[in-house]
Amino acid sequence: MRSVCLDCGPNGKSLNAVLNTDVPVPEPEEDQVLIQVEACGLSSIRLDVIKELSLDRQHLPIGREVAGVVTKIGGSVSRCKVGDEVAAFLPVDSVCSGCAEYCVANEYDLVIKPMRVNFHDAAACIRDAVKAYTALHYMARVCAGDTVLVINGASSSGTIAIQLAQHWGAKVLATASSQEESIYLESFKPELAQVIETDQSKKYALTQQCIEETGGLGVDCILDDGVSMFPKEEVDPMLSPRKQKKLQTLPTKHEVISALGVGGRWVTTQMDLQLDPPDSRLLHMRGASISFLNETVWNLSCGQLGRFLHIFQSVINEMGNGVLRPNISRCVSLEEACEAYNSLPAQRIGKTIVKM
Repeated sequence: MRSVCLDCGPNGKSLNAVLNTDVPVPEPEEDQVLIQVEACGLSSIRLDVIKELSLDRQHLPIGREVAGVVTKIGGSVSRCKVGDEVAAFLPVDSVCSGCAEYCVANEYDLVIKPMRVNFHDAAACIRDAVKAYTALHYMARVCAGDTVLVINGASSSGTIAIQLAQHWGAKVLATASSQEESIYLESFKPELAQVIETDQSKKYALTQQCIEETGGLGVDCILDDGVSMFPKEEVDPMLSPRKQKKLQTLPTKHEVISALGVGGRWVTTQMDLQLDPPDSRLLHMRGASISFLNETVWNLSCGQLGRFLHIFQSVINEMGNGVLRPNISRCVSLEEACEAYNSLPAQRIGKTIVKM
């Protein structure tokens, strides 16, 4: 079969997506199923997470968001049968690439896909929906009447977070760093409370507009999309002008914390976040908090599989009900997957799907 993986090279520094055409079809173990992949969502591999898990491999699997048909099951599998259409979220330590014609998954890493949800939409929504549900429900405890700020709202995960927060009755604000992102966010239905442009000419626009929109109270929850928070004055002058401009559109840590209200929650996926004493004091005075989001943790812990399946089933049901609608920017073939993966860092809007 054909399969795409990330070649780390002999020194672990050269990261190139490669297509292998002579990979043997994997054989499922007792608690696994073999899935004929119909669609796979592409997301960048978190190399920092890989390093923390000490996964010392020369070839890393690509594609963890999979939708397809079960073709073979292990002897102890009871949650599905051959012929079922399923959606699977492969764990980060999986040895099998989801961006392939076939993959194996543990029976507790998948759910039955509703017939009214197509394969492409399921694959596009899995990771982002689990991430948004975990952040908004389990970490931020968002409920009706809260105000939520989504940083980089036009990204694939930002789009799903906006939809889920709106469905739960929250008022949603989102940031955009380009005119293209602003146009996309302003076309949202239902409409967002505010689209905040964070380009270089609008310093402190984030804090000012959040305070104004909430009547001086500040927002209840801020969810970032894993972007680094760089103070504008600390952007490395040795970077290319394009890279400098991109970093200068990002809100600083102080701006983000200043936009929080009393008891506010900032949920971030940035694992190396460091706070200066003034920012810590500001958090303390407002009784606010920071939570660190790692959506991969659910299916890495055997003690959390029940909660993970609850989240997974909930988001799949919301897709079937039309609440969650992924923004698929493009669909590519397996032959085009390597080029598509390498271009992911430049993709600001929507999701890329590999179709088999």
